[in-house]
Amino acid sequence: MRIGLFTDAYLPQISGVASSTALLQRALREMGHLAYVITPSDPEQAENEMDVFRVPSLPFISSKRLSFGVPPVLARQIKALNLDIVHSQTEFGMGLYARQISKQLDIPHVHTFHTLYEDWLNDQVKAKEGGMYQKLTAWYVKHAARRYCNKSDYVIVPTQKTKDVLLKYGVTTRTGIIPTGINLSAFREARFDNDHIEEIRKSLGLNTDDTMLLYVGRVSREKRIDEIITNLKDVLAARHDVHFVVVGDGPARNELVNYAYAAGIADRVHFTGAILWQDVPRYYAAADFFLSASQSETQGLTYIEAMAAGVPLFVREDPCLEDVVINGVNGYAYKDEASFAKTLDLLLNLNKNDYKLLSVGAQETAERYSVEHFASSVASLYETLTIRRKSKSSSMKVAAIL
Repeated sequence: MRIGLFTDAYLPQISGVASSTALLQRALREMGHLAYVITPSDPEQAENEMDVFRVPSLPFISSKRLSFGVPPVLARQIKALNLDIVHSQTEFGMGLYARQISKQLDIPHVHTFHTLYEDWLNDQVKAKEGGMYQKLTAWYVKHAARRYCNKSDYVIVPTQKTKDVLLKYGVTTRTGIIPTGINLSAFREARFDNDHIEEIRKSLGLNTDDTMLLYVGRVSREKRIDEIITNLKDVLAARHDVHFVVVGDGPARNELVNYAYAAGIADRVHFTGAILWQDVPRYYAAADFFLSASQSETQGLTYIEAMAAGVPLFVREDPCLEDVVINGVNGYAYKDEASFAKTLDLLLNLNKNDYKLLSVGAQETAERYSVEHFASSVASLYETLTIRRKSKSSSMKVAAIL
């Protein structure tokens, strides 16, 4: 099949949408399909990208880019691909262009709803809880998501949580759950990279027997990293063998660094900033537990990455994690400050055998989210939708003749 993947977020941007789109393209190509990415230009884009069409763009928010139109020459090149199906990953510039191509070529339009925009938009402007802007954001997101999704032929969501949100918005288009896949190999292999693991822990000032609690991802308000630091404060102050490491960057980083200093635990809370992608699996493998208090995830890809590296989870309860976190099998989920403290005490006092069981359970859970399984499910959906469209077109032609 000839597949067009339309996205406003793509490499070298660091985001779940960018990485999942790149992984999907590669997996589809390995299956024998022709998969093309249509995405905004980026000053840091790689040279000689294979089957990637870059649309001129302008800076938007943070490292994001937005295209406001496709030059005629490029538009003709994209139409000449003779696509069988379009698959949008975002709802804005490239998402709108995907819908346009779908209409022009009379081909199916699949859309993946990746992001819960209310939390993200409120974080960008530091909206006041319950304030007018937050209410306007909720209204706008609801109507924009409903309008876009209802003009698609099929909507993919990663979890039941996301599907429930779209139902609440009033989305009536057929919607199915296909968990986003991850290239697990790099995370599996990192478990055995002892030299780099030791190097990372030493660079952070950790001794061999110290406990490393890890967060990986965007450093922003909706991720609730401040909540983790608050809950850890007493333990970090009392125990010099426990460290909290934050890998990633974002608008809340300086605020959190200052908070750690004010709390007197700056030597126990480490902020690495943005790191090279090839180093991310090694940081996971160097950790003892993966922490997150976020409730704004649609799936939680970093949770799966951590488990693939054999790292048990210690995360806040969230509907998107119902099939991901299994208490006592691959980690633990906490509800509030009291359960956080109780669970942390349990984890810090695990014997080696019980920890090993959690690590193995995490690895086994992660295998359900391989990119191969994901791409196979998506490709099957493509084939079903294209067959239906061709059948419908043929019936209409016959009816017109009769």
